[in-house]
Amino acid sequence: MNAPSVALVLSVGIIALSGCSPQTVESASRDVARNTEIVAREAKRAERKARPQLNKLQLGAKVTAALVANENLPKTIRVDADENGVKLRGTVKTQAQKDMAGRIARDTLKEDKTVLNELKVKAE
Repeated sequence: MNAPSVALVLSVGIIALSGCSPQTVESASRDVARNTEIVAREAKRAERKARPQLNKLQLGAKVTAALVANENLPKTIRVDADENGVKLRGTVKTQAQKDMAGRIARDTLKEDKTVLNELKVKAE
């Protein structure tokens, strides 16, 4: 039995034990059912609203993990994600590191996502 059903059964049981009329029990049951529908609708709305943000976080985390796993890249590369792809920011020591970071990011993402490589090369 799911939570809304349990709530309905408990509500009806409590009302019945308290000596309420059948009409009151029926009205309370309708109220519980209506409130359950409202909660379910609002939960779906919240999920739809949060989904784009969760997708961005997932993109960023995926690319960050791939970059950090590579021993030849500095751990300071920042990954900014949006719904279209990622942007790499920060500094690296060589052009080869910049190119490698861009390649890793592209290989990590789906083909329909973009990688904007804004890494700066600064030799020490």
